[in-house]
Amino acid sequence: MSVQRFRRLHELRLMQEHQAALVLAARLSDLEQTERQHAQLDHYLRLYIDTQIPQDVWQIKQLAAMRRQLRTALEEQALRIRAAELQVEQARTGWRAAHQASAALAKLIERRQHAEDIADGRRQQNEQDAWATRLAFQRQQAESSGRGS
Repeated sequence: MSVQRFRRLHELRLMQEHQAALVLAARLSDLEQTERQHAQLDHYLRLYIDTQIPQDVWQIKQLAAMRRQLRTALEEQALRIRAAELQVEQARTGWRAAHQASAALAKLIERRQHAEDIADGRRQQNEQDAWATRLAFQRQQAESSGRGS
């Protein structure tokens, strides 16, 4: 396969790597949002915990119910955080694989280009040697025919 074809393939790999990076960024953003929501719920729970216990039985029940709901919401949010962390890891693994593939292809292109440059150099040297040999032979022929006359 020619270096040009490898370069086109490398461009595709770079686009895949970029797409994987976008997915990773989106997953990181989702995780941050989920963590912010968890912190907000935790803040609300602390406010309800720090609230003075009312004298009215109905208000005490309401306060206890709100605390239970917030604790349940915090537990659910913790599960969402764990799921978001797993998605981040999957996206990170996908990006790493895409990055390694494009980096390996870049190295291959570099090696192929180097090999082609060496082959071109040898070819040019052979052509110059052949040209110099022809020129020397022509001079020798010219000198031989000039002396023989």
